[in-house]
Amino acid sequence: MWAVLCIALLLPACGYQLTARAPIQLPQDSTRLYLDKVTNPTTETWIEPMLRSSLRDELTRRGNVTWVSRDEAEATVNIDVRSYSTSDSLKGRDDVTLKSAASIQMVVTFFSTKTNALIWTSGPILASESFRGASEIQSSSGTLQSTSAKREATQEAVDLAVRKVADQLGQKF
Repeated sequence: MWAVLCIALLLPACGYQLTARAPIQLPQDSTRLYLDKVTNPTTETWIEPMLRSSLRDELTRRGNVTWVSRDEAEATVNIDVRSYSTSDSLKGRDDVTLKSAASIQMVVTFFSTKTNALIWTSGPILASESFRGASEIQSSSGTLQSTSAKREATQEAVDLAVRKVADQLGQKF
């Protein structure tokens, strides 16, 4: 136990950081951003505000970003959801789902507001999070759709995807 504590205390002194806390370098040092479009071809309309909120929070925390109107922005940011799905990954007896997964694939792009040119792209980002239980649960009054576990897993998958985007911004480009 003592050795683990010493290592945990020494790693930050050596320059190692957890990536979720590492600062990021924004394209062309653009810190005044406008989150423009979220293209979401899925039927899950609640994903768009989830993505907007998660990206804003992550870039603000790690990039010293100020979110401004389009007229004041140095760069616009777009999110393109390529796919979102939930799938059963483990079935038990009687074909009852024991474990499912929520997956999202997306691309984040930055455009210069001066030239409208693409200044950075994340490329395809894929994140997945598993959750327990079936997509439907049985109650005494009939079958009910269980969405809370699915939504929580989706939020975690979205947060992971956004962290991956920020991690790429943390690398020199």
